[in-house]
Amino acid sequence: MEQSKIISSAIKIHYLTNLNTYLLNQNGEFMYHQEMVSIPAFMPGSDNQDILYFVEKMTHQEQLYSYINEWGLHYFGYPFMAEMERYTVIIGPYFDKTPNLYHLSREYNLNYIQSEDLRAFGEKMYVLPAEQSSSFASVLQQFKAIIEQETAPIILVSEKDKSSAWKKPDIFNVDEEAELVKLRYKTEQDFMHAVEQGDKTKALELINSNNVLFYFSERFPNQPLRRLKNLAIVLNTLLRTAAKNSYVPAILIHRISEKFAFEIENANQLKVLYQLEDRMIEEYCSLVSSSSLKKYSTLIQRAIEHLQSSYDKQINKEELADLLSTHPSHLSRKFKEETKMTITSYQQMLRIKKAKHLLKTEELTIEEIAWMIGYDDPSYFARVFKKEIGSTPTQYRDRL
Repeated sequence: MEQSKIISSAIKIHYLTNLNTYLLNQNGEFMYHQEMVSIPAFMPGSDNQDILYFVEKMTHQEQLYSYINEWGLHYFGYPFMAEMERYTVIIGPYFDKTPNLYHLSREYNLNYIQSEDLRAFGEKMYVLPAEQSSSFASVLQQFKAIIEQETAPIILVSEKDKSSAWKKPDIFNVDEEAELVKLRYKTEQDFMHAVEQGDKTKALELINSNNVLFYFSERFPNQPLRRLKNLAIVLNTLLRTAAKNSYVPAILIHRISEKFAFEIENANQLKVLYQLEDRMIEEYCSLVSSSSLKKYSTLIQRAIEHLQSSYDKQINKEELADLLSTHPSHLSRKFKEETKMTITSYQQMLRIKKAKHLLKTEELTIEEIAWMIGYDDPSYFARVFKKEIGSTPTQYRDRL
């Protein structure tokens, strides 16, 4: 049995389940691995630790195994023999129920960045009902049969005259190609400028899902889904660069870029990808409008980036000044001069802004939201929120 057939079968398993799929040989070396979701570094099981531990514990051949780690991540594993060699195929992780991410954050004392990464991870993870996970387990248990079964369907071809089949007409002839390239690059530059200004209307006018300048069908004539995915990946890169040029904090760019990268790869309809492209432009422009630090000096940009990534923690102005290689009084004076706010007030503004977002989008208790944004006392958080917004967190949510 050739190794290529074993790897090919692992790929089939991945396409059937859409879960992370791993194939290891008897030496514990990865022959194939396809990850749809990466486990954050702070979580148990990151850096393939769960996979290697699971392989070690599976002792019987051609026996289905299940493994659940301490955070509730589930895996299925199936070891088997082929040509006197031991192989192991593993799929997962997935959740069997929606996890309480707030409780996990508190139990493991995660900081703000880790809590946000955990939330993003939780949004990408599949929550599989028992019937579906059982079906995947059954498919995995038939892995050897999949290897041995040749896929050779009888192909039936329509007798319709193919010469009459509709073909998309060539829009541009060869003589116009040079001008077309110039026009594309000019449009791209104007588009980048619009995003850097946060002008979503102009950006959507220049590049949208129906823009014929960026059709590029000749590159993937028989793979429209792959073509659109590749274009969406390029668009995500352009938008990320434009946001960076506008001095948007790196942590915010990373978060939105990772979100869209995951959505692109998991899209399975052309309609979804068309809609995704326009939504990417709108959300990046909104991010630039709300979070660009372009108007600030380098020192204050760095200070705000630090506050953006750790606003849920107590800010020690001396330590912050030391981190930025400046004097505390100079930092405080420059910060107030440029932002019209003190460092403490700016941190509080970030906390309240995040609280408003959580009240709009999450079904968390007031106590949970208070803790997530850095307040140990929910009553104190409620008083601060009312002073800033004019209503208590509960009243604000009810009004929404």
